[in-house]
Amino acid sequence: MNETLALPPRLVLRDLLLTAFSQKARIALIFFCIMALSVFIAVQVQPDYKSKSSLLVLMGTEHAFRPAAGQLTTPTGGPDSEEILRTESGILASDDLHRSVIRDIGIGKMYPKLLQKPGPVGQWIADTKRFVTDSLGLTEPATAGTGSTDPMAMAVDMFARNLTIGVDKKSSVITLEFGNPDKQVAADALRLLEAQYLAFRAKLYGDVQAPIVQVQQNAVGKALADADTALKTFKQQHDISNFAERRAILLQQQGALETALTKSEATIAEQNARLTQLNQQLAAVSGNKKGAPNAASALQGMVQAYQQRQEEAQTRYRGSPAVDDARRQMLERQTDIARMQATQAYSVQADRNKTEADLRASLGSHDTIAAQLTALNKQVNALDADESQLHQLERNRAILEDNYKAVSKILDERQTVEAVEAHRESSVRVIQPPRVPALPQPTRRLILMAGIVISMLLSISSILVSHFFRAIYLRPEALEMDTGLTVLTSVPEMRAIGGPSSSLLVVPA
Repeated sequence: MNETLALPPRLVLRDLLLTAFSQKARIALIFFCIMALSVFIAVQVQPDYKSKSSLLVLMGTEHAFRPAAGQLTTPTGGPDSEEILRTESGILASDDLHRSVIRDIGIGKMYPKLLQKPGPVGQWIADTKRFVTDSLGLTEPATAGTGSTDPMAMAVDMFARNLTIGVDKKSSVITLEFGNPDKQVAADALRLLEAQYLAFRAKLYGDVQAPIVQVQQNAVGKALADADTALKTFKQQHDISNFAERRAILLQQQGALETALTKSEATIAEQNARLTQLNQQLAAVSGNKKGAPNAASALQGMVQAYQQRQEEAQTRYRGSPAVDDARRQMLERQTDIARMQATQAYSVQADRNKTEADLRASLGSHDTIAAQLTALNKQVNALDADESQLHQLERNRAILEDNYKAVSKILDERQTVEAVEAHRESSVRVIQPPRVPALPQPTRRLILMAGIVISMLLSISSILVSHFFRAIYLRPEALEMDTGLTVLTSVPEMRAIGGPSSSLLVVPA
């Protein structure tokens, strides 16, 4: 049969048709078996309802660089649309998001078979599948709480297989499809997935910094309150309501005391000079240059002179009236002089005593003013020493106040920005919301079509194998082509043409 293909196409086609006719029983058996298996599988497979939805992903502020609170915005290039779409699809494919959807709907409602105990056949199939995958290393080792027998882990895996995420890079659209035997569950799961995706996405992209700035504001505010308390306490302890006013008052008092002290010293000097002058006058009036001045010395001198003259008159001019009269007049003149000197001495003594009293009062006032001026100078020096500490407290308070104003401004800006972000519409918009599908997926139809195609391929393969590997000739032309001999006649045995011992009777020329 090596030269059979060299025959004309119409002869080869006749041979193939003849082979197919001879193998019609086998072809019918193959077709029937394959179709029966396909029908069985199609009946066993539960059709899925697939709900569809689409999302529009726009470029938003969350995709750009967002500086920290108080930091200047630096213009940088943001991600391109492809990166954004891949990021959003990665969030949609999150297992935590799928687990949250399954938990809200319920495993028993989404995948009730996972909660049912498998039968013997199902258990045997599952064990065999697990053995094969474990032997080939296609599965990861199960961890505690998330093993392959955990219904939630299996549900998450099935959810990921049932969810289809399509990314259209040219239009910035993400299409979502989710299949489930229950059409209502399929629509609810996809709707819940989108809602939780938007919430999860807002949490991921959320840039809430106001609480952090609020903590900083509270800390700076507490430090500012402590600085105010320290400054107030310092002023109360040092009796300073206003440092400049306090200094002005002290300097004014110091100037007044210095003026009073100067006047007191001038008064004391004047009184000392007056006292010296009075002492000289008193000494001149009393005639006592050496001793202390005494106003009674003039009278005593007058009496002594009178007695001396009386004694001389009694011894020399006794009994003479003229002498007696002269003596009397002299004594009278001396008495008048003595009386005048005594009067002057008493007047000078009184003035001297008054001057001494004023001098003692001036000296006491001078000492008092000097003591007050010394104490006031100490206060001024102490005020100078406290000035640096007061200025330090005031500088610290001013710095803290500026910091508090700056932090408060940043907090107001962050609160405004976050309030706008909270009420701003998301950059991901739902184009087509999930709807309940009206028709299931054509799974059974595809299975039957696949069975038809497989049965046809197997039938054609059986025809070709029988045609190219049989040991007999179906046409005289094929025999003439292979042997080069002329076939005179042939007696076909149509009933045995497909049998293994059938043959073609040929009478050569």
